[in-house]
This record gives sequence, structure tokens and C-alpha cells, in this order.
Amino acid sequence: MPQIPELVAPAGTPEKLKVALHYGADAVYCGLKQYSMRAFAGNFSFDQMEWALQYAHQRNRKVYVTVNVLATEEDLPGLAVALAKLQQLRPDGIVVGDAGVVALARKHAPKIPLHLSTQLSVTQHAAANFWFGQGIKRIVVARELTIEQLTKLVGGATGAIECFIHGAVCIAYSGRCLLSLYWANRDPRVGACAQGCRWQYRELEDTRRPGLPNRVEEDERGTYFFDAKDLCALPVLDRLVATGVKALKIEGRTRSEHYLAVVTDVYRNALDVLAMGDQDRFQARQGEWLAELKRPVQRGFSTHFLAGGEPGPEAYNPEGSQLSGRNDYRGKIVAVTPEHVDVLVRYPFAAGDSLELRDAGLVTIPVTMPSLLTTAGEPVGLARPNDVVRIPGQYAVSPGALLRIAKT
Repeated sequence: MPQIPELVAPAGTPEKLKVALHYGADAVYCGLKQYSMRAFAGNFSFDQMEWALQYAHQRNRKVYVTVNVLATEEDLPGLAVALAKLQQLRPDGIVVGDAGVVALARKHAPKIPLHLSTQLSVTQHAAANFWFGQGIKRIVVARELTIEQLTKLVGGATGAIECFIHGAVCIAYSGRCLLSLYWANRDPRVGACAQGCRWQYRELEDTRRPGLPNRVEEDERGTYFFDAKDLCALPVLDRLVATGVKALKIEGRTRSEHYLAVVTDVYRNALDVLAMGDQDRFQARQGEWLAELKRPVQRGFSTHFLAGGEPGPEAYNPEGSQLSGRNDYRGKIVAVTPEHVDVLVRYPFAAGDSLELRDAGLVTIPVTMPSLLTTAGEPVGLARPNDVVRIPGQYAVSPGALLRIAKT
């Protein structure tokens, strides 16, 4: 039987951490309020991080803390303090993206394993072994590798290798892009990217040179020439597992709970099928899994570099991303009894709407909802965000399941 890698999911907030673990992640990665490459994720205070570690460890799961900004001189004193606090909390790993931060971490958090961020763009085993020699325990390799290159890298590496399998990709080399800084005054080096690659362009005006636009020539494909499709490694997941990588990582700390639940659950299910050695079933279920991955958000999918060769026009969206399905999510189940389920509402819905419950294990259950109640049993016509409402009926789901619009 193949050795199945650890499935690592994003957790931008404490609630998303619960979602990721409920839907089958072996580990999560999350950031502090500072020094993390996702400035617009909710992120974690130190108290929340302490809770996260307790919550995950009680369930035999792991938590990796990202401290992977491109640090400047002004960051160093604060980083030293933050790393010393993490030493006390004892996460399962710290993800670092800078040689200076590696040195600080070895000094102030010497008992915490260090993982090297994809920001360092490791593309071959010689670079990997250099970093393993500096005390790194795991390396998240660059996203520009083919499976063949990854196989050689893993074979020559003296430590654990992790790679991304799903989510947004950057048109710049492993995320080294300054478009956002120059055109929107939002610094991608500290995780504040404005995703300029998703914009439509007619004239590119540099905010530092007002009145001097850069003309764009439009062709028959349109002008969204930076807009990459999302990475989806599902079609080649069996080959990725065979490389010997130790961990597979999902992108998306700022994505919705619906996205996180669906993507984590699909890859968990696929990995479990591969763990049984059932290659025929793995191939037969590709269509079902891919259809489910398209539910929460749709930019189109590509294996990008993984399948070999340079990504061509099929890896981009020349007419811009089509973000369908983002409003399917309606809420999360917080209590289940034989008579009803209680839902924490995220987006409005009403009695009579066509909905479904979505639980771990690819469980999907239609909801018949002729009536909608408050938790006190009073009829209510419209469920509003942050309300807790009651749906009468017996449903075989658990707290943590999601409620969404039924697919037509």
C-alpha cells in the first residue's frame, strides 16, 4: 500500500480551524496577527493560538504556525518576542520564509521544528539539503515543479518535502510579485496582495507616475492576461503520492468555510481511496470529486506545472475568473437532536428554500423545510446572518456540517 502523505489545510480563523479538522485535515497551518503572509485572514492572537493547539491536539491533529513575511530590520525585535512566545505554546512547527528568521527561530524557539516556506522557492535537492543542514525539518517546495522533478528532488533530499495541491496560484515566481504594491499600494511582501492578476486591464497606470498609463493591446482572448486558473492536483494525485512527499497542502486561508470544507473533504476522500490501493475506484470517482470541487468557487482548474511542460493558454482565464457558487453557503450546524438541527446562519435563507446538508465523507442530504423555527420554537420566515435557527426533522449529520443551496 502507498504511504499516504499528511493532508495540511488552511485555517485563517479559529472557526475555519474547526471546519478543516471536521472535514479530515491531518494538520492545519495558521498565522499570528503579525508576521504571516495572509494579512487579510482573520489570523490568531496568542490566546487563540493556545486554544487552537489544545483543540487540535485533543483530536491528534497538528498545528503549524506561519511566520513567513519577508522581514525587514524593523520586524526583527518583534519577531524575536513572537518566536519566544511560540516556544512556550509549542506548536508542531513554525513555517519560516527568510534566512534571518530561521536564525531567530533557532535562537528563540529552538524546540519547535522549522518548516521552510514556498517563498524560498526550493526547486532541487541541493538547495533542499542546504536548508536541512541549517536545521529545517520540512520544506514546502516551489510550485513551478513537475512531478518528475519533484520525484528526483524527494529522492535526493535528506528531509521531509511538502507541496501544494490545490488553490490559487500566482503569476509571479512562487509569489514574488510586486504588481499589488505599485498599482494598489498594498504590499504582497507582508501578505496584503490586492490580486492585481485578477483585474481587467485597458490602461495600466502606475500610482507612482499618475497620468502616464501603460497601453494594453487587446486580442481575441480579452485582456485578463494574468488571471491563472486554480491549481487542482486531483487528476494526478496518485502520481504525487508516489513521489514520496510527506505532506500535501491546500491553499486558502482567506477563502470561505464552504471552500475549506469541500476541498479538504474531497482530498481526504481521494487519499483514503488511494490508501486502500484501489486505483480503479480512484479513476472512477474523478468526475464526482471534480464536480464537488467546483461548488464553492470556480476559476477553472489546471494542474499547471505538475503534469509536465509549461502551462499554456488552457491554464489561464482570458475572459476573467468566473466565481460561480460562492453564495451557495448558508450556515453551519451547531446542534443535532432526533427532532431537529440548529443552524448558525451565515447568509439569509427562508422556509421553503431548496437546501441540502453537507457533512464530512461527501455526505449530502436534501433538506425538506416546510417550516423554520427559532430555538424557542417560534415560527420565523427568514433566517438572517448570525441568527441560530431550527430546522425540524431527523438528519444524519453531526455538528460542523454545512447548510447550502441544493444543486439544481
